[in-house]
Amino acid sequence: MKCYATSNSPYARKVRIVALENGVYEKVDWQIITREERAQIVPDINPLGKVPVAVMESGQVLCDSPVICAYIDSLTKDKNLIPTSGPKRWEVLTLEAFGDGLGEAVIAASQEDQRPGEKRSQGIVDRQVGKANAALGFLDNVAKDFNTPPLMGEIAVACALGYMEFRDVIPGWRNKYSNLGDWYTEILKRQSFVDTNPD
Repeated sequence: MKCYATSNSPYARKVRIVALENGVYEKVDWQIITREERAQIVPDINPLGKVPVAVMESGQVLCDSPVICAYIDSLTKDKNLIPTSGPKRWEVLTLEAFGDGLGEAVIAASQEDQRPGEKRSQGIVDRQVGKANAALGFLDNVAKDFNTPPLMGEIAVACALGYMEFRDVIPGWRNKYSNLGDWYTEILKRQSFVDTNPD
């Protein structure tokens, strides 16, 4: 499988961490590309132009990080990050969706904040930051129940937090949401997070 990713995307990072945690990282042909290369290469593979996107040896294309993560997780039977059945499966997938949603909010806030002058909308920034703060408040309340070691949901949340810090979207969040901040400090010590730290 060939997987196209950019180095700072929280969704691409999520896929890479799943591969590392499951011990199959070396089985993937990673194509770490720039934003400019993404604009040139990816639309021919994924019409949405988004990464990560994976191409199987058969030519089949897998789009979107939840799909690619689920496929990678299916490659191993002894270290599943997504439970195969029961209430725990839906709990993990819901937390993954929540983490991805947090990522969407902080990406939107960061991109809007970087727009030049009169093109920038403070209203959009405020709405997205508001969504992110609401998510952080919820996650702070449930962080004590997070799985150790992390499953797919926790990985998605941590990747969103990593991008949020990388772009400095909500300064000082670790102090305001201390339960979540303490948990995040610990998960960053895992080698898979060290190896994929945004640059």
